[in-house]
Amino acid sequence: MLNLKTITLTLCAAVMLTSAHADEISEINAKMPSGASNGVAYSYDDMATVYGQNADIYFRPASTQKVITALAGLLYLGPNYQIKTRLLVNNKSISSDNRLLIKNGVLDGDVELEFRGDPQLKRTDVKNLLDTLKKAGVSRINGALYLNYGYFNGHDYAEGWSWDDLSKCFTAPPASIIIDGNCTSIQLHAPTLGGKVTATIPPKTPITVDTSELEVVTASEFYGGCTLDLQRDSHNVYRFSGCIPVQKKEALGLSVAIQDPNEWGQKIVSGLISDLGITVTGGVKLTRKSPGVQIQYASYLSQPLHVMLKRCLLKSVNIIADSVAKTIGTVYYNRPANYYMSSIAIRNILKKHDVYLGNATIIDGSGLSPHNLITPRQMLGVLEYIKLHNSEIHLMELLPVAGVSGTLGGRGSLMKAPLLKNVTAKTGTLDGVSNLAGFLKDSKGNTVPFVYFMNNLSYDEKTRQMLQARRISRPHYPHERMILEAIYNNRKFNDR
Repeated sequence: MLNLKTITLTLCAAVMLTSAHADEISEINAKMPSGASNGVAYSYDDMATVYGQNADIYFRPASTQKVITALAGLLYLGPNYQIKTRLLVNNKSISSDNRLLIKNGVLDGDVELEFRGDPQLKRTDVKNLLDTLKKAGVSRINGALYLNYGYFNGHDYAEGWSWDDLSKCFTAPPASIIIDGNCTSIQLHAPTLGGKVTATIPPKTPITVDTSELEVVTASEFYGGCTLDLQRDSHNVYRFSGCIPVQKKEALGLSVAIQDPNEWGQKIVSGLISDLGITVTGGVKLTRKSPGVQIQYASYLSQPLHVMLKRCLLKSVNIIADSVAKTIGTVYYNRPANYYMSSIAIRNILKKHDVYLGNATIIDGSGLSPHNLITPRQMLGVLEYIKLHNSEIHLMELLPVAGVSGTLGGRGSLMKAPLLKNVTAKTGTLDGVSNLAGFLKDSKGNTVPFVYFMNNLSYDEKTRQMLQARRISRPHYPHERMILEAIYNNRKFNDR
């Protein structure tokens, strides 16, 4: 039997542990930036008990949402799924054994290039498809060359994407027609203070650049507030205005997103078919539906899905995530899908595998939209499924590793033991958002799924400028590190 002395000592020890625990939590929370919102969820026992803070509050997931897209894609499409870009010809222009019916180099009838949103399709891949016509002896197409862009439906941009990000390559449009990532580069030459600015672009790049309204200023004037502004229109015309700091040695290099992927594709294909020496009497035209009865003559297959997803998750490539999401929707419904249809398809696929997203708001596949909302507990459920079934889906191997690869290769909060090389996770970054969702190898050698959401980060102007210039690390990193170290050391804390 326990005597009074034993009970008293036990109670005292419990009070001391509770006090020490409270002190640790207070110390951690003291590191959180003022006014920010933090949500944490983790589990050591397959979700039987979920620890953390604000686990049922909704947060913007940012790019951690790519984990949801990747899981749905692997479960429904399969790791070896490939996106097919097809070259088709009129059924009257091809024999039963797939030979083109050519007379004196002339192919009678329309030809079609069907694009299906391959996010890694290159110009050379398209050229190789068209070259199959040249190699078959075609020098003239007595008809039109149609570019079919109807595989996806709806807008290229999802609800809530920031308008001032649309000129940047990380928001390149995930349309049916994607060539060279729907992104290109511009070099701005500004060698003389107060002089003219000239621009160079890669050869045979069908965009227009106007620098006539740019002013060349000193670096202090530029960083003092006179910024470089870019306006773009739907015909891939880019107009620069404002200020550019003098560039005496090297040009200022910029990457810009294509605004009209259909016109981009039309002009690129027109140039490629011309370079091959093939005349197209009906010109290169755009269509959402196949003209007449078309038969596949040649095709190009993308990399397998698991290979694409590795690049997507390692480098946080938005155009891959959103193309995969819309592919899931299109295949699921067997008709061209938009973002909304794709989000429903993703939910249904996960639900079939007992992964429930509840009232989470899923807008896109990449997490670019600030309208996406999910709780740490809901995201933890996704991670728990991945952990339990990773021997089948092999998704964990596609994620960045702290201090080793991808977006975790140099993350300041993870570059020292015990977190270094022990955290495998997806980052998620938007303005005011910095998240992590993944897996941590704890002090006992167990794999612990965790979610760390940090939203509503806001800083004074000086801090913002230093962050933009990459002169300081992110102020919330000490808090992030302390949370993850607590998980590593099997500290079990929650809101109560």
